[in-house]
Amino acid sequence: MKTHFIILKKIFFLILLTIIFSLLIFFVKNVFLWWEKYRYEHIETNYMEPEIKEDHKEEKTKEETKIILNAPEKISKKEDIEEIKEKIKIETIKKKIIFSYFPKSFEKNVFEYKNILLNFLENKFFNPKIKELKIGMYKNIIDSRGKMKNKTLKFFWVLKMEQNEFLAVGIHEFAHYIDLYFLEKLVFKDISDYFYNISWESTKVMKKWNKGEDFVSWYAMTNKYEDFAESLTYYILHNLDFYEKWKKSKILKKKYDFFTRNLFREWNFIWTDFSPSQKIKNYYRDTTKINFNLKKFLLFLKK
Repeated sequence: MKTHFIILKKIFFLILLTIIFSLLIFFVKNVFLWWEKYRYEHIETNYMEPEIKEDHKEEKTKEETKIILNAPEKISKKEDIEEIKEKIKIETIKKKIIFSYFPKSFEKNVFEYKNILLNFLENKFFNPKIKELKIGMYKNIIDSRGKMKNKTLKFFWVLKMEQNEFLAVGIHEFAHYIDLYFLEKLVFKDISDYFYNISWESTKVMKKWNKGEDFVSWYAMTNKYEDFAESLTYYILHNLDFYEKWKKSKILKKKYDFFTRNLFREWNFIWTDFSPSQKIKNYYRDTTKINFNLKKFLLFLKK
């Protein structure tokens, strides 16, 4: 009997110790979560009013265009083509951006599209953080123009898109890559969760107080991941328009602030405008369908 009592006493003690230890872990974890949330939410993001200047159309020479696209309009010698291809191939491998073509013969048809995309991916804002990125260029179409999965961007029916639409789709898909692989985790919480929590209860369930004006497009309202990608695409390509819109929506301001705090602390894209006009619309179905000045944007990336 005495032996049984001692065993029961030990079991009780172990259970008590386990409960105390679990409560301690729970307490410490929640203190950390509270501190991370407090620190994040109390970062001040104050913007001065942008000085909007008249947009003078700049005449681009053929030489400037060649620099922007990294591809001359006319190449007379076969050796020149091979030299350019080899140069791009070396730079691509060096920076761990690998292209594939389906079918293989499709490569020569999408030469300029590839170089436009590289101009974006190799810019100083994003390239330093790219560790591994594969890009597939497909001749045929499936259910979408682009997809991102397993560090791979896929583009379908490429030549059916205008070059500025293709780049917008590329930025949108790369935004998914940024969401998954750029934003480092804090102690207990993924940084992206701070963005998701602005408008979403779960992946596809919005918070009840959200309205259409709290999103940059209809597509952004489909789920939290597309909200992230659409909002970031809008931030990069139509920043001034985004800035004007959040004046009417505290929710949109939080999303705008998220990218400024976590991706562009040097205010890289603040108040930039690559739109053909500065007219602000209330509704867009898809940010990748909004027109923008491709050459002006690529010149900006070269700065």
